[in-house]
Amino acid sequence: MRQLLFGVFFISATTCLSAQNSTSNILNKEYFKEKTLVFTYNTSSVQNFNIEGPHAGMFFQPDVKKTFEEAVSEMAKETNINLISGNNSIADQINSKILDITWQFKLFSAELTTKVNFNVNNQNYMSTGSYKNIGGGSERKNLKRALKNSIYNFLLEYQK
Repeated sequence: MRQLLFGVFFISATTCLSAQNSTSNILNKEYFKEKTLVFTYNTSSVQNFNIEGPHAGMFFQPDVKKTFEEAVSEMAKETNINLISGNNSIADQINSKILDITWQFKLFSAELTTKVNFNVNNQNYMSTGSYKNIGGGSERKNLKRALKNSIYNFLLEYQK
């Protein structure tokens, strides 16, 4: 009986507190089929985390720009959409400015939230991304997952 309860608890916790998988959601692949979207990292983006709540251990500040570029690359692979980071004058330029990075710790979980302003042709798209897990996790991995969620939420708005 204990093993059954432990199994149910473990599966519930893993499913409820893990990040979303963007590959099976509602992006319109036809809309993005002929497009190349170039995400340029705005150098005035925030570089530091706001940390809230009780936490233990050392904190290592990840390279936010590098992590953002990795998030764009992973989103491209997961969604099969032509997304790149850098500068390319041929494609749609998306100026990406990270406004806030907050890591909130609770008793048994931690949630990293990012707020990003995506600017395309002088039109602003505000997007919030989050990643929640049990414990704390890696600063870089949690940031990358929250940024991927932010990019995904932007793509949902952009396709409208």
